[in-house]
Amino acid sequence: MIVELLLAGILTKEDVLVANIFSVSTLDRALRRWTPNGLSAPRKPTGRPRKLGDADIGFILARVQQKSDIMLDELARDLQVVGGPVASLTLLSRTLRRLNITRKKVTRRAREASRLAQAEFRLRMAQYSPKQLVFTDETGFDSRQVQRKYGWAPEGETAIRIVSGKRTKRATLIPGLCVDGIIAPKIFHHNINTDVFYDYLVRYLLPAMTPYPGPRSVLVMDNVPFHRSLKVRQLTADFGCRIEYTSPWSPMLNPIEESFSKIKSVLRRQGRCDDYSVLLACETITANDALGWMRHAGYVAAEDDCEP
Repeated sequence: MIVELLLAGILTKEDVLVANIFSVSTLDRALRRWTPNGLSAPRKPTGRPRKLGDADIGFILARVQQKSDIMLDELARDLQVVGGPVASLTLLSRTLRRLNITRKKVTRRAREASRLAQAEFRLRMAQYSPKQLVFTDETGFDSRQVQRKYGWAPEGETAIRIVSGKRTKRATLIPGLCVDGIIAPKIFHHNINTDVFYDYLVRYLLPAMTPYPGPRSVLVMDNVPFHRSLKVRQLTADFGCRIEYTSPWSPMLNPIEESFSKIKSVLRRQGRCDDYSVLLACETITANDALGWMRHAGYVAAEDDCEP
């Protein structure tokens, strides 16, 4: 209608632009496409049709979902096996990028892990407030684990750092993690068994907790045998606390695992793993860190009022 008024001389181009109905470019396109029968149909896209059709794209999406760590050459081979076209690695890479599928580090999950058991555990944990939870586990350290993996050197040369070929004696850290951060960290220089874990609980962790249903009153840990021993369960009950065991093969349900990653990262920056350095690294864990990891594991909802 507006184009007809323009062509009839009733309106001027300036009149239309002042009314802010069309931009200059839109109005120019409309005038170019105008015919006695109205606007012409948009031009059909030019260029070669895509080599991969809708069925091929559907197969690629399904195959990547089925096997997330598939290599591009494997994907090209599988596409041919099902009757698809020969696709170059460049074409597949470009197609995946166009579909917003990116290559990233794989998160491994044990085949033995039961999604039903994990769901049952999450349902059981929904009765608790984040402030009631204390997570614990063990992690080991030695000098090789804190060595930096990257260095600087001229192009074409190897970055070399002189280090001792001897590995220091392995140590084990057992801490607790609550909404405030790390509590009751203790380092042991021998193997952890039921007696050692019992000693840690009675002397360090449980005294830092409170009887249920107070804050720090629910101990959450995995189900290794010495965690599940009768004496450990009885001791925890004597302190008035509860125990919840995560479902088997489910480290993602224990946010303390993420704190271990940060502690080891701090130790690599320091280049040391003596007891004092490990305990200092524990102090770098903030309440915001703890809340973030607990939220990532599913224990903190957006509406939970547990900000530090």
